[in-house]
Amino acid sequence: MNEPVEVRNEQMRTGAPAVPPATPIVPPATTTVAMSRSTVMPYGYKVRQFVWLAVTVVDLFLALRFALLAAGAGDSGFTSIVYTVGGALAWPFQGVLGVTVTSGHPLQWVDVLAIAVYTAAAWIVAKLAQIASTPSDRSASVYGSSH
Repeated sequence: MNEPVEVRNEQMRTGAPAVPPATPIVPPATTTVAMSRSTVMPYGYKVRQFVWLAVTVVDLFLALRFALLAAGAGDSGFTSIVYTVGGALAWPFQGVLGVTVTSGHPLQWVDVLAIAVYTAAAWIVAKLAQIASTPSDRSASVYGSSH
């Protein structure tokens, strides 16, 4: 993902004459330095950030569900929330892969498949957002304003 770029503009103005006067009655003008900073965001940056944040949350629920089921964690409190949300996220992929049982605990491979599919889908959506938000004029800047 293209990261924001910090742009620094510096200007130096001097008011001092090229040749100092023979008898300095007034001190020469001081040099003024004006500096400004701004952050320039690539087009579609915020949309891509949101897409990656959303897929990270989804992947965390699925990974936690896989790990908690494999460890044999009980279905109460926090684990109940993880099982419910993770199960809903893995539901479209149920039946694609089998369940392996080791030491009496299931390994829900559907969670791993769901993580891979959701991450690939997020990558595609982020790329589409970048393509859709990039100006079609080839001479235009690749960075937009930081609104």
